[in-house]
Amino acid sequence: MRRVKRLRTYNVREAAKATGATPGTVRHWLKSGLHPVESCYPTIIRGADLIDFLKRRSTGRKQPCGPGRLYCLRCKTPRRPAFEEVEFWPDGSKLGSLRGLCPTCTGIMHRRTSVAQIDAAAGNLRISFPHGDPRLGELP
Repeated sequence: MRRVKRLRTYNVREAAKATGATPGTVRHWLKSGLHPVESCYPTIIRGADLIDFLKRRSTGRKQPCGPGRLYCLRCKTPRRPAFEEVEFWPDGSKLGSLRGLCPTCTGIMHRRTSVAQIDAAAGNLRISFPHGDPRLGELP
């Protein structure tokens, strides 16, 4: 979206190149709400209209998790984990991910968070901190 210039006009192929989509996808966008310049052939799209359409489209898809909820990758929706329990797996000294089981599909649910924000992200869920197996090169 950053490569789309507000004051420029684009045909379907140029709009596809600027957004990283295919020309077929841009034609689908035209059918589903992207407004082209009236009575113009080939189809011309204003950069400002394209930016506004992409912003509306991306904000409509966002589903904030809120405290105590994790995102299920199978169900594609935020839910409370099964058994009200999550595990925190660190990815370094400051960041990590909360993981739990989805009560609907039993898939893995995730939520990225920092160590400082664990309590706010988990809400009233029980958090466990599993210790991974030591690496082969480390002595016990």
